[in-house]
Amino acid sequence: MKTFILATALLTLATFGYAQTTIKPGDKIIHYDWIQPGHDFYRNVITDTAGNVKYDYVLDDYITINPANRQITFARYRQVPAGNFATDTSVTDQFLKPIRMHEIFYQRNTTVDMQFSDTQASVKTVKKGVESNKTYPMKAGYFEDNMIEYIFGYLELKKGVTYTLDNFNKDTPAPSDPFIIEYAFDDVLDLAAGQKLGCTVLRFIHGQTSGYTWIDNSSHKAIKTIASFKGGRYVLTKV
Repeated sequence: MKTFILATALLTLATFGYAQTTIKPGDKIIHYDWIQPGHDFYRNVITDTAGNVKYDYVLDDYITINPANRQITFARYRQVPAGNFATDTSVTDQFLKPIRMHEIFYQRNTTVDMQFSDTQASVKTVKKGVESNKTYPMKAGYFEDNMIEYIFGYLELKKGVTYTLDNFNKDTPAPSDPFIIEYAFDDVLDLAAGQKLGCTVLRFIHGQTSGYTWIDNSSHKAIKTIASFKGGRYVLTKV
């Protein structure tokens, strides 16, 4: 592993390439043939600026593909903080265009149901039996926040090019909350029993969060993410 990156990843990203490209659902830069059903676990450790662990939990991730209706489902389950359970399910078409996202926060007695069209997101929230509805305008060609990071491994990126992926996120001041990513370098991770894993490393900026993601070149899945944000950092590792 390139050890210098572990120091710089938690600070700020170097200047991105000058050439810029926008990625949208349906673009040829996305390898749709790399999308495969799967069931994976990720450990996420979040620490504050002093290094104290705030949260340490496991994400239970599923990807399913329904060839009959040509839809892809990305589903996650987690317990954070301890004793508090939450799930989110994102449904897209075969080109990763968002259709629906459904969140459940069990202890809060809250559900969120999002419906997506080309230029609008509609959000229905039911909290303790009280329903509220809101619509958000979006520019055509956006992704959805709970599934967007799954697709980084499906992208064939060129070095020296900065890529932008627009992203709907209802929890930000503006619903457009884009990711900016770039092909950083190639790396080899040392695994158990002397095994080696070839990876492509992407660097990204997402709001006030910046970091690096290691993508397995064979499975096209994220293996590790190291990122810093205002107030701390997180390390996400496939287990």
